[in-house]
Amino acid sequence: MKKIFGFVAVAAAALSLSSCDMEKLPYTAIEQDVAFQSVQDLTNYRVGFYSPLKSLTVGGRIYYEDLRADMFHALADFGNYVGLPYAWIMESTDQDAESLWFGDYGVIANMNYALDAFPKFLEEYKEELEEDDVKLVNQYIAEAHMTRAIAYLDLATKFCEAYDPATAANKMGLMITEHYAPTSDNTKYPGRSSLFDTYKFIMDDIDAAAAGITAAGAPNSVYYTVDAVKALKARVALYMQDYATASQLAHSLISEGKYALAEGDKFVDMWVNDASTENIMLVTMSLNDKGSATGTYFIYDNDKGDGTTPDPQYMPTQALLDLYGEGDIRFKAYFAERHVVTETFGEDDLWLFYKYTGNPTLRTGAKWNYVNMGKPFRIAEQYLIAAEADAKLKTEASVANGAAALNALRAARIKDYATEDYMSDAALLAAVKAERARELVGEGFRMQDLKRWGQPVTRGASQSPSTGLMKTGANYGEMTNKDITGPGALWPIPKTEIDANPQIRNQQNPGY
Repeated sequence: MKKIFGFVAVAAAALSLSSCDMEKLPYTAIEQDVAFQSVQDLTNYRVGFYSPLKSLTVGGRIYYEDLRADMFHALADFGNYVGLPYAWIMESTDQDAESLWFGDYGVIANMNYALDAFPKFLEEYKEELEEDDVKLVNQYIAEAHMTRAIAYLDLATKFCEAYDPATAANKMGLMITEHYAPTSDNTKYPGRSSLFDTYKFIMDDIDAAAAGITAAGAPNSVYYTVDAVKALKARVALYMQDYATASQLAHSLISEGKYALAEGDKFVDMWVNDASTENIMLVTMSLNDKGSATGTYFIYDNDKGDGTTPDPQYMPTQALLDLYGEGDIRFKAYFAERHVVTETFGEDDLWLFYKYTGNPTLRTGAKWNYVNMGKPFRIAEQYLIAAEADAKLKTEASVANGAAALNALRAARIKDYATEDYMSDAALLAAVKAERARELVGEGFRMQDLKRWGQPVTRGASQSPSTGLMKTGANYGEMTNKDITGPGALWPIPKTEIDANPQIRNQQNPGY
């Protein structure tokens, strides 16, 4: 029997292919009979488990969702960059939707191939492998499960409704592909599973990752660790309203004390040079192996190139700026006041979003490229998960624990912070919602947060001096309101996918 070796080309090819070819082997592949003859061959293939994180944790995968939410306004001369998603007027033919859909399913195809091929390798060479080799290959299998879980979660948060245990069995989830089985027979393509089954599949992958990943966690780990798996599971548990599990996992990560919250200038430095005591994982990049840019649309300086003469497409709303009080180090880390000049609409002093100016080691010369390393799991998120889950558990003890977690985060971010006591679960939950906005802005969580809270997208007032520089109109301007359960809240499944797969022709998201 011939075995096929795909590597990263599998994922790359799938970016532009519809369902009928989603896992079709590209012509650049070589037979596994040649490639998979040793554990080293599998180790080489394993690179493809981590390289997708350079797109899954930075760039459009995160800024698309924050731009679609309620914290940014488009400038009048924004050139329609990310304009359709921002205005909630996407079509199923949009390239942005296709990039998200086929990009993630390309990663899934790559992982599916590995999850079929690696166990077969173990079986075929079981008489020749040392015990340590078997453990290593089983670790690689677990890592493939972890990457597949991340890709499926990215799809679920963008293309599916928020998870409600009471209705998940009757809501549409994703097409689940567990094995690498390319075929031109479109009668064999899967339809959309239920949302319950989609999240169960993600959790099963996380549990499979936990069974084989044994590396101890440490700040800035570049490979998956037991702590990274735990952090992902805590996030998914929160999304699934499994508050007891989310609380337990998040508190355990906090109490172990491995990851210290960055304070003062160390927090500012984290958003420039990336490494930090609070990164449970860091997606390493190099000058010759960079990921996608994240900060371009918030800064874009094509004049001096150092952020002093910006020409941004998007600016923070006044409501976002007003969230930060005196002494909050996040304001210094995330925002900068700059004079913005446009050719047609005038000029003004604006506060701009400068969270992703770019890591100096990832560029040549002084000109900014807005590329920072991905931070898929930060301990700060775990403090917020713990506090929110505890508020939802609604016991006196849980609310006290959640308040303690929230106060600890705030104390690390706000100079001379005075501890606040939250007397009710409702008050704690309200505080957590505001704190997630302050802490996680620009990290891709906002739309998912609003969906699971059932809150509308309300783009508040523009920065007071900048009304003339803001894009106006029904879909763009001040106080624009979007129904979080209405058309446009979910991304459309690409038309190419719908056309290729008869099982999902009546399973498009609402409004498309």
